[in-house]
Amino acid sequence: MIYYSGFRERSIVMGLTHVLFGLFLFLLSWRLGLVSFDLVVLGALVVGSVLPDLDHPRGLIYSLLGVPVWLRRGVRRAVGQRGVLHSLLVATVVLILGYLILSAVLRFSFVVSFGLFVGFLSHLFLDSLTVRGVAWLLPFSRKRICFVIGTGSMIERIFFYALAIFSGVLGLPLVPELFDMFSVSL
Repeated sequence: MIYYSGFRERSIVMGLTHVLFGLFLFLLSWRLGLVSFDLVVLGALVVGSVLPDLDHPRGLIYSLLGVPVWLRRGVRRAVGQRGVLHSLLVATVVLILGYLILSAVLRFSFVVSFGLFVGFLSHLFLDSLTVRGVAWLLPFSRKRICFVIGTGSMIERIFFYALAIFSGVLGLPLVPELFDMFSVSL
């Protein structure tokens, strides 16, 4: 088992926790019959779950896309880490822009835009469980909602592995369907 000790690795682990939580929420919604299985909605939810960390120079999106460090730091200086990008105001903007771009322009259903929004909110929820917390009502209030979990801590790792197990159990009925979706007919 690999344990991450550096700051960069901890931020990636937390990023993966956000992704896994987004996957878990999608699978739970699917099992409860709230959504049909749709890879586009799942993708939107996962993207939304890491969007707020555009204010973190070592965020998962930046790591995956190879964005230059100077640009990452510039964004952080402009908006502050866990600043306005971690707020309901920006979550609402994401919903509106998501709808305009994904639904109106690209002709995806509103559910895709809503998946992006839910993923964004799931990120804020998880960050609210940390010691630093989140000021949900920025820029109107700086009051932070916080809890006791440290980013990259053993508690987060346990939470990550529990999410992985629960997501696996929730997604188990999908295995035959996924094989059918991606099988090549000869």
